[in-house]
Amino acid sequence: MAEESFKLQVFSGRGLELEADVTQVNIPTEMGEVGILANHCDYVGLLSTGLATYQTLQENSAKRCLVSGGVVTFANNTLTLLADTVDNPDDLDTTPLSEDLPLLKATLEGLSLFDPEWEVLSNKVARIEALKLLASQS
Repeated sequence: MAEESFKLQVFSGRGLELEADVTQVNIPTEMGEVGILANHCDYVGLLSTGLATYQTLQENSAKRCLVSGGVVTFANNTLTLLADTVDNPDDLDTTPLSEDLPLLKATLEGLSLFDPEWEVLSNKVARIEALKLLASQS
């Protein structure tokens, strides 16, 4: 029996970043990780920073990309990610970002959750850590 598939489309401000027929996708959302299979119920959510993993029809191994912020929708067997940023493993140079990480973490520790800068810095730290993870797994 052939696996059912659905369309994955990933957009950023640069336009269409990725389009593929997939059998499964896991995405980071503000409410936690969400898994999507073909014929999933309609869904709308907010993307958080993290790795989106997907399985294509043609390949046995999972593929990954980093998404940061945005909106996710699933309807009519099409999963659409409208992300603030999208990074692919082939395009990564995490060296400059890794050098900033200790300073960002130290600054973050000195802030209160109620400080307006806390969320911005927290998102930067999460993105750098996810980029490092993506680079190490590619």
